Amino acid sequence: IMTLGGFTTNKWYHLVFTFDKSRFAFYVNGKLQQTAPKRFDIKYLENDSVVVGHSANKKNYRWSQGMFDDIQIFHRALTAKEVLDLYEAPNPNKTRQFWIDAAKYIAIILFFVLIIVALLIRNRQKLKRQKEQFELNNRINELEIKVIKNQMNPHFISNCLSAIQDLIYTENYKKAAQYIAKFSFFMRQVLNYSDKTYITVAEELEMIKLEVDLEQLRFKNDFEFELNIKDIDPAEILTPSLITQPFIENAIWHGLLPLGNKRKALLKINLYEMNDCVFIEIEDNGVGRKQEEISTNSKGTKLVMDKIESINKLLKGNDYKLDIVDLFDDKHQPAGTKIVIQLKNSRE
Repeated sequence: IMTLGGFTTNKWYHLVFTFDKSRFAFYVNGKLQQTAPKRFDIKYLENDSVVVGHSANKKNYRWSQGMFDDIQIFHRALTAKEVLDLYEAPNPNKTRQFWIDAAKYIAIILFFVLIIVALLIRNRQKLKRQKEQFELNNRINELEIKVIKNQMNPHFISNCLSAIQDLIYTENYKKAAQYIAKFSFFMRQVLNYSDKTYITVAEELEMIKLEVDLEQLRFKNDFEFELNIKDIDPAEILTPSLITQPFIENAIWHGLLPLGNKRKALLKINLYEMNDCVFIEIEDNGVGRKQEEISTNSKGTKLVMDKIESINKLLKGNDYKLDIVDLFDDKHQPAGTKIVIQLKNSRE
């Protein structure tokens, strides 16, 4: 705001200019500001006109926009009281202008309210997604811990130590030393991978080989192990950490060892790529699953399936799948079990 010649810009004024035969007078907001003597007569012709406001021409239209409100012309000079009464008279446009201004301010306020509401909704959705992701990550971590506990259960550790003790009692110190070294490395790797949601398939295969070596040492090579990798680099493919261990343990303990002398026990791991997906197959030619054990035989299997389900929810897809296939011979007798794990084809 600035002042110019006694007037302040950006502010409305009520101006009155009057004259009669003897003097000129100028009023601002109902108050007399200046008078001057008038020593001449003014005569109007019939064809004279006074043009003011928007109706004059384009130039007047441009300059009159926002410059003045109402113009009144009287046929006589007004008295000071009449000028003051005009200034104090109610503005007929006041109510209309009030609602116009109110509508503008309401529109501005609503605009900002809508922006704030949109930001709040967006932030709430973001927090909700973060909460869901956090809960899924916690769920995965809990499942990983449970899988590790299932892997490192006292029964497994006790059996390994008993096997080592038996080797020492029979003075097979070299094999006992090998067993201790493998067992120690296996435990260290389990703990190392437990902090990771994903590891490479190469690292997963390393854990499989360690566990199979431990089991073969313990059971005096009562079963054979075969690993087939077809046109794929395991070091480039990621897999949920320690996903195969419960199935390896089930294949050996519940499939192959009860087989006895029926046939040569074989544990086979197949790794291949098909239809842009990577598959890990764990296949044994053991006794198969008993019907009553199908839903209850492995707590570790249930944990792995829950982990896959949680990872799929986290990734908002169905990239990881698990299928358990019961195998039968020509006489429709149980002939083993095959676990098929589908991995997302993502390179490290």
